[in-house]
Amino acid sequence: MEDNKIITLYNERNENAITETKSKYGKLVKRVSYEILRNDEDTEECENTTYLNTWNSIPPAKPVSLCAYICRIARNTAINISKKLSRHRAENIFDELGEIIGDHNNPQDLIEEGILTTLISRYLRSIRSRNRQIFMMRYYCNMSVEAIGDCFGLNENAVYSQLRRTREGLRSYLKENGIDV
Repeated sequence: MEDNKIITLYNERNENAITETKSKYGKLVKRVSYEILRNDEDTEECENTTYLNTWNSIPPAKPVSLCAYICRIARNTAINISKKLSRHRAENIFDELGEIIGDHNNPQDLIEEGILTTLISRYLRSIRSRNRQIFMMRYYCNMSVEAIGDCFGLNENAVYSQLRRTREGLRSYLKENGIDV
């Protein structure tokens, strides 16, 4: 079923919305959740909570992309569950992104100031949708390269290459905008 039809079901408060969401995005929700929680039982709890949170938020929310919207809810739910269970497994994405930002800038300071977040958002809006999705799955949803490859029908080397090219493009963009790299 198309996303706009699923969103209409939510707006109509039709319980089939959850069934259709699970049918279309269930594997992705599980994968996003598992990448953070690393536990089958917690992942199942997160999946169920994700559908409930989606039900409770649409309406009034009007997501442009149901896929991105539900991934964000799944990610945030998984992080909350993980914190609650005191088993938070936070992968530090700055290890991979550190080569872009360099030693001259403290990434945490830049994030707190909103500078880095704004520039990364602008850059991501300027690239192809698929490249943006791959980047977001890796660095926002903490998905493994293997899982990303499965989603797009790519082998791991292709995903690594795409991530490297996107990071290089981001490095150039940051440099053009005054961030020392």
